Amino acid sequence: MANGAIKLTDEQRKAFDEDGFFLVEGALGDAEIDDLLAVVDKFYVHYVAERELGPQEAFQMRNIVAAHPRFKQLMDHPAILPLVVDLMGCNIQLRTSHMDVRPPMAAECAEQTLGAQDSFFPWHADGPDFGWPEVDGVLPFMEMKVGYYLTDLTAHNSGAICVVRGSHRASPWRDGTRESGVDAERVVEVNVAPGTALVWRTALYHCLTPNLADHPRKCLYYGYQHRWIRPSDFDHQAPTVLADCTPIQRQLLGELGTGNDNYAGDDPEVLPVSRYWRPKDEDIPLKAWAQEQVQ
Repeated sequence: MANGAIKLTDEQRKAFDEDGFFLVEGALGDAEIDDLLAVVDKFYVHYVAERELGPQEAFQMRNIVAAHPRFKQLMDHPAILPLVVDLMGCNIQLRTSHMDVRPPMAAECAEQTLGAQDSFFPWHADGPDFGWPEVDGVLPFMEMKVGYYLTDLTAHNSGAICVVRGSHRASPWRDGTRESGVDAERVVEVNVAPGTALVWRTALYHCLTPNLADHPRKCLYYGYQHRWIRPSDFDHQAPTVLADCTPIQRQLLGELGTGNDNYAGDDPEVLPVSRYWRPKDEDIPLKAWAQEQVQ
C-alpha cells in the first residue's frame, strides 16, 4: 500500500505518475455489468430512434449521473472511490460523466492512420477550449477519469481506447510536432475484459481503434477534478437528482456536502468567499470519510 493511502498501492502510484494510467481488473462484477448494460441499451435504443442514428454511427450521452440512478451510484463505487481520493485528495467533484456506444464499423476504417487528424477519432488530450495552461510544454494534473468497460475489448481493433504512455509528462510526438505522428513505441491499446476500469490522467494523449468486432463497444466515463474548477456538462444538478443523495454524492455532484446552497459563504465581513475555495469540513464529507478509512 502506498504511504498514507486508503487503497492505492505503490505499483499503482508509480504507474499513474510515470505512465499516466493503471487498470483495475474486475472492478465491476457480472451482475453490475448486466445491470449497467440494461440501462445503456435502454437509452441507446431510445436515442437511435429519436435522432435517427445510422447503424455505424457512434453515440455519446453526457451528464449520465442525472439520467439514471444506476449511473449516479457508480460515481462513488467502493472499489474505485478510494483510489480517486488517494490520487486527487478530498476536495473533488465530477467534471463530467458520459456513456459511449460505438457500433461495429466498416473494415476500411482500419486503413486510416491511428489517431490521424483526418481520422474518425484523432489523438487529443482532454481539456477546456483554449486548453489547460502549460508549464514547459507539460499539462498540469487538473483532472482524472475512470473508464468502465462493459463489453469485450480484448481483441485488436474492437474500439478500445489507445493512450500514449507518459504523454502527460512529455510530448507524445516523435520529434515534437504532430506532422511526424505519435511515437508508436509508447502507444498502449487498452484491450480489456468486461468489468475492467481504466484509471487515468486525461492529460494523456488518447484516441480509439476502429471497432471491427461483431458487437458494439459500450463504456462509461467519470471525470473527477478539484471542486474549485467548474464542471463541463452541468452547472448545478437538478433538485430531483440531489434529493436522495448521500453527503458524499452531493459533494461529487458539485454541491456542499451539507446540502446548503450558501456557496459564497455567510460571514458578512468577508462575503463573498467561495466555499469551494475556502471549504469548511462539513462541506467536504469525503475528508472525514477518508480519515476513517485509514484509521
